[in-house]
Amino acid sequence: MSSFIELSNVSKSYDSPGGGDAVEVFSGINLQVDEGQAAAIVGPSGSGKSTLLNVIGTLDQPSGGEIQVDGLELNALSHKEAAAFRNQTVGFIFQSHHLLPQCTILENVMVPALAGHSKISGDALRQRAEELLEEVGLSDRMHHRPAEISGGESQRVAVARALVNDPKLLLADEPTGALDKANSDKLVELLVSLNDKRNLTLLAVTHSAEVASRMGMTYRLDDGGLVQD
Repeated sequence: MSSFIELSNVSKSYDSPGGGDAVEVFSGINLQVDEGQAAAIVGPSGSGKSTLLNVIGTLDQPSGGEIQVDGLELNALSHKEAAAFRNQTVGFIFQSHHLLPQCTILENVMVPALAGHSKISGDALRQRAEELLEEVGLSDRMHHRPAEISGGESQRVAVARALVNDPKLLLADEPTGALDKANSDKLVELLVSLNDKRNLTLLAVTHSAEVASRMGMTYRLDDGGLVQD
């Protein structure tokens, strides 16, 4: 049986601005993550960790190799199909929460379901957003705006937003990078709990050895290659 995430000989390079040789980010990447597993990718700054996560989430295109997620060959998706995949199968959590300042916390959580691919709308969407905010411990903040809550609370809103379309995969890019230790611990505990309760597949990029230790598997990306730590 194939893994939920399967990368075979994946590479990524960028054209040189001066027209010289292409700049290679990584090559020969092989990765298998089973459904419901939590895995971390660690490595030094500039090693391509975020780029690899973006390639898996179809925010960027690989230069070579094959990527399969939940039985879909990502290389074969059209732009429209890739957008639907990102919206319905993947929940993204970034280092910066990227909340819309003019919207309430509740409205921010609902945003991904308003992008045109969601199967939920209206009162059902509002109820789901309220339930997710309760799940992340922010039911008393739903009518606040981002400027009125803390950084740790904002990241929990980002988690709720990532879950609104009931994705199978969470991709977290340095989710604790802008948080102090107390809020970092709370967020990691939340992610681990969601991975367990919802059987979500979780792939997190992190500089933190402590965060990585909470995941079931750890991989190191360095010198253009990926190895299990």
